[in-house]
Amino acid sequence: MINYSSDRTLNFSVSNSKHYLLLFILWPFMAFITALSNYRQKEAKKVVYFFLIYYGLTFVNTNEFVDAFRYGLRLKANATLSFSEFFNVVGGLYSDTTVDIIEPLVSFVVSRFTDNSSVYFAIWTAIFGFFYLKSIDLLYNRHQISPGWNTLIIMLFFIFILPITSISGVRMPTATWIFFYGACHVILYRDYRYLILTLSSALVHWSFITANVILIVYVIAGNRNFIYLPLAILSTIIPQLLAPAFRAISLRLGGVIQSRYEGYSSEGYIIGMQESHENASWFLQISDNLVYYYLIAAIAVIQLRNRVLSSDREERNLFSFLLLFFAFVNFGKAIPTFGGRFQIVFYLFATLYLFLYALKIPGEKVNILTLIGIFPMFLFAAIKFRLGSESINAWIFTPLFGSPVVAPLLSISEMLF
Repeated sequence: MINYSSDRTLNFSVSNSKHYLLLFILWPFMAFITALSNYRQKEAKKVVYFFLIYYGLTFVNTNEFVDAFRYGLRLKANATLSFSEFFNVVGGLYSDTTVDIIEPLVSFVVSRFTDNSSVYFAIWTAIFGFFYLKSIDLLYNRHQISPGWNTLIIMLFFIFILPITSISGVRMPTATWIFFYGACHVILYRDYRYLILTLSSALVHWSFITANVILIVYVIAGNRNFIYLPLAILSTIIPQLLAPAFRAISLRLGGVIQSRYEGYSSEGYIIGMQESHENASWFLQISDNLVYYYLIAAIAVIQLRNRVLSSDREERNLFSFLLLFFAFVNFGKAIPTFGGRFQIVFYLFATLYLFLYALKIPGEKVNILTLIGIFPMFLFAAIKFRLGSESINAWIFTPLFGSPVVAPLLSISEMLF
């Protein structure tokens, strides 16, 4: 997303929507690269967005061990149902939830026309991609005002924390970007209208009910670091402290919340998750740990050694929310996968905080804090690419729009790994 000025040798400027359209038809990937090099243009941003949808349309869904495969099977099952089953499907009769209704709604509507999962994933990448690019623009627009290597490196890492290939999980990644984009406006700009958007994330994935509770607590309580900081520290020492409280709340709420909590906290589920982590490759575990501890250490260093952020309201707001959300993530780890799910959300907010700090670093040299983070950032991004390569159609890089649809199914993973 770097723009090259007209006096540079490398200049892919395309100034007309018709030119972009023609290029997209002839070679979608080249149109995408051209749009990235001119990302400041409104037309270029649209091309990037349409290419993300094109990725969804050519989505490779052959791995039966990922969520995407299960959603593809559910689409085919919905295609066999009559329209009279609409309220049963959306109401959760054929699933384990009555809260996150968006996925069954999309699945049922698509199933009225086709049982082809490509259309299904194109719609989800359209939703995901919209909030994904909107969130990136929060950083990109500031980077354009004050460009530098530090902000560029951190912004690139931000892009790879939860990339478009994460759409194989459908609900959680999409809900994450919806919540993040809305929460940024609430936290940084105190625009409480965006609470409607953050609350809507729970309709995509039910667990964001809890994230919204944390956000609302923050909005009501404000920047109470003298409460949040001890809570954050305590969460690292005794993460199981609030487990009884979680269980009591789930029992009181009953219904889907209780059943979900019992499912996540059951002995069999816990053992299964432990075995899954034991079988995971070492680099998968270490990359996540490196990023986790790097972000925590970097934020601590900024607070202890740099007061440049202390006078800015936006950064103060974000730091206070980070403390509260960090405690929420750690306490949530008492429930297997629950805290881990929201750790990615914490990464997004923490990286945004580092980005805001990097904007204020004078000069063009890479700061020592950024330099230390390059390896964990790169390793994390590389693994994200490796995992996502299973769903990237190798033919998406070839000329002619639609060629991946008619070509033999082949993923980047099959080609390279």
